[in-house]
Amino acid sequence: MDFTRLTKEQRKSFDCDGFLVVANALSRQEVAGLTEITDNKARAFLDKHDVPSRAEYNQLDLRPGLLKYPATIDLVTKGTTVPLVAQLLSPNIHLHSTALIYKRPSDPDLPPMRRGWHRDIRIPRDLGHKNLPRVGIKVCYCLTDFHEKDSGLTLLARGSQELNGPLIIPEGKVDPQGIEICDLKLNAGDAFLFDNRIYHTASPNRSNRVSKVLMFGYAYRWMKQEVYLDNPDQKSLRRYDPVTRQLLGEYTDIDTPAWALQAWARKNKVNPEPVPWHVEA
Repeated sequence: MDFTRLTKEQRKSFDCDGFLVVANALSRQEVAGLTEITDNKARAFLDKHDVPSRAEYNQLDLRPGLLKYPATIDLVTKGTTVPLVAQLLSPNIHLHSTALIYKRPSDPDLPPMRRGWHRDIRIPRDLGHKNLPRVGIKVCYCLTDFHEKDSGLTLLARGSQELNGPLIIPEGKVDPQGIEICDLKLNAGDAFLFDNRIYHTASPNRSNRVSKVLMFGYAYRWMKQEVYLDNPDQKSLRRYDPVTRQLLGEYTDIDTPAWALQAWARKNKVNPEPVPWHVEA
């Protein structure tokens, strides 16, 4: 995996905001190649009749079957984004989830869409909201431009990864009060990373084109991968480099050190300091 160093400014921004934009994460050629793949995967959705009056009908959230192509396997170790994830979490990570999200245009005159504000990886259900740890990061790759408000990109509640409770949404409203809602303006080929703890939600697409994104989520190896993640089998994994094999789940024993990314981190001088079990007093 190529190396991109996480700057102090980027770390501070991610820690403060809960997300980080990476401009030009994909080349134009990569965007075109990935779009050809994802359009084929989404063909049945794209061929449906338009129902502009129902925003929920116009969204595709496809999760299985996204790791069957060389171009999507390449994203697993994308050098512009994944090294940043490894530095924000640690080398002890794997690919946790994948998602293809397409949204067709909805009627711009409809009232605001009912949101689904949430945090990822579902840990609040078991641990509550207070003092949640950062255990995962998603990378969202834009395959279309997002230049206007309500053009289909995920909405982010800036800084909400630090909240110790649920969002407060006034009765009759769809968005929380007292917090900044970010509807990012990005170009095709840009990406953004976001913390599993940040509150986010789907938004309607009120533009005149289909919005298209790919999301790859990473988490610590002791977090079980999503059940729909279709990793290559062990025989197929042998054709890939060690870092790719680690991220695709080759090391299923979490007590076995994450040798591949640890070696990568040491080589690039970003290996985290070890955490001892005990110290002499």
